[in-house]
Amino acid sequence: MIALQARNINKFYGDNHILKSAALLINEKERVGLVGANGTGKTTLLNCISGQLEFDSGEIIKGASLSLAYLEQMLTLPKDLSAWEMVMSSYAHLIALRGQIKELEQRISQTEDSQLTPLMDRYALLMDEYERNNAYACENTARRILVGLGFKEDDFHRPLSSFSGGQKTRINLGRLLAQAPDLLLLDEPTNHLDVESVEWLEGFLKDYPGTIVIVSHDRWFLDRVVTRIIELKNGQLKSYPGNFTAFLKAKVLDEEAEKRAYEKQQEYIKETEEYIRRFKAGIKSKQARGRETRLQRMEKLEGPQETASITSWNFSLEQESGQDVLSLREISKAFGDNSLFRGINLDLYRGEKVALIGPNGSGKTTLLKIITGQEQADQGTVKLGSRVKVAYFAQQYEGLEDSHTVLEEITLSFDISLGQARNLLGRMLFRGDEVFKKVADLSGGEKGRLAMLKNILSGANFLILDEPTNHLDIESRQIVEDMLGDYSGTLLLVSHDRYLIDRVAQRVLAIEPDGLQNYAGNYSYYLEKRKEVQDRAEASAGKSKISRQQEIRLKQKERERKKKMLANRLEKLEERIQQLEVSKDETEELLVSPGIYSDQEKSRYCLEEYEKIKGELNQAYEEWERLLEEVHHSQEETGG
Repeated sequence: MIALQARNINKFYGDNHILKSAALLINEKERVGLVGANGTGKTTLLNCISGQLEFDSGEIIKGASLSLAYLEQMLTLPKDLSAWEMVMSSYAHLIALRGQIKELEQRISQTEDSQLTPLMDRYALLMDEYERNNAYACENTARRILVGLGFKEDDFHRPLSSFSGGQKTRINLGRLLAQAPDLLLLDEPTNHLDVESVEWLEGFLKDYPGTIVIVSHDRWFLDRVVTRIIELKNGQLKSYPGNFTAFLKAKVLDEEAEKRAYEKQQEYIKETEEYIRRFKAGIKSKQARGRETRLQRMEKLEGPQETASITSWNFSLEQESGQDVLSLREISKAFGDNSLFRGINLDLYRGEKVALIGPNGSGKTTLLKIITGQEQADQGTVKLGSRVKVAYFAQQYEGLEDSHTVLEEITLSFDISLGQARNLLGRMLFRGDEVFKKVADLSGGEKGRLAMLKNILSGANFLILDEPTNHLDIESRQIVEDMLGDYSGTLLLVSHDRYLIDRVAQRVLAIEPDGLQNYAGNYSYYLEKRKEVQDRAEASAGKSKISRQQEIRLKQKERERKKKMLANRLEKLEERIQQLEVSKDETEELLVSPGIYSDQEKSRYCLEEYEKIKGELNQAYEEWERLLEEVHHSQEETGG
């Protein structure tokens, strides 16, 4: 059955036609993802559906008895209520019903048998409604929702005024989930949630009995929750069956078909215009005027929308770092009685792309600030390797000058031409006159794109990024992924964007209760290993049985993976040594060549270069010996 239908919805903001005869049909129990670029009108459409915003023309049809709840991005909540009271307010009718039942029970206990019949009939009706709504479980459900969204029992009775904006958004989400309406509208529900809470929400929504419409830029979340994608583009809606990955594949085919149709129509228009030009005044003038009329009445197709180039970014580093990029030893940090982490040890090597994950409040941003020198560790040492140049992307987009235009922010910071700057900005979705917007007038997502471009252009060989895809729409996130994929330096990344981590990271570091755990793969590999750990924990608790042979195979598989990783690192290092040996031989030949010492500047440069190469070569050989020892040890463990 149909849960919601919208017909020919039009909405204007001044001269801006946001929704253009938009049509929508959603069936009961569907889970629909609404996607589109920032500013295309997704929130406007939800506001129209919820009745909070009037549209200019069209019709939205909902069932008379349909209950609806809407999670808005910006909402003012009452300050005097607690988190628990806020969520329990969703059960106000059940709590009132419980009060009526208790009152009726008291009256029944005080009434003579001969007068009980009407009271017992009323009691039966109330109890039937109470049980149909599973009112016995409302406290347990409220507790499960709050814990699932990342709150501790100690937080339940704190006033809302004591929570941050992000925490208030989570509490409001909990209130709506507890309401369990027939139609649930969610605008960016994963904002302010850590990965653990998002995973809980995915499970909750997949089991949700009603209909859900979700606006989200979280592609991993959309892949796991929705059964259909609706794209809002150029004011109109188009539906695609399946999850986000299925939508991407179907959209490519659609765009190719649209491009072919546009090119075919343009070819027809060109041929027709040529015919009209040739014969309008001649013997075939009647046919020419007829074709001209048909051409004027033809509905013109829009040309393919300009998209960011998919070619390699090819950013150059100012210089290559040494093999060892970062070393942390026994790093600990606490704020008062709150210990964030203790005894963290970490080594990063040149060219590695590493993601740091963990729950909200586990100290991820603090650790990045310790590495960059913005915070001091309580104990431990931080050491950056030779020739390491760091660029730090902070959540507050530091380093942007509000008074500059977007174009000035690039041309005044880097030695590049206006054409080069506009080309790079175009690839970051700053098109046409958008490059003349003031930085102060940019949205959060636009500032994020600009700050990311500046970090990449800085020539730094070690990027440290804190939530680089916050506030970005899906197209912008894909561009950031391409940039980071093409980046040849070392990357340390903090993000809740699991899709980004899966595409870019080669190693995942997870802040867990027993310390920093290393997973030698992308996010999918991390999930696989985490599941293996959970399965083993369940086995030891008697919840499942895994044979000793299976456990041995799992360990053997991990050892084989480690062995392969070491072998790859050893192979790359040997290639580097070979390059350095060639450079050393060439420099030695220069140093013994006739006349080299007649040019003091040239000879001094050659000697300095020779010493530098020898130093790098010694470091490389030391690293080679260490890796070789690890490889031998790994071979002994695997028996090969």
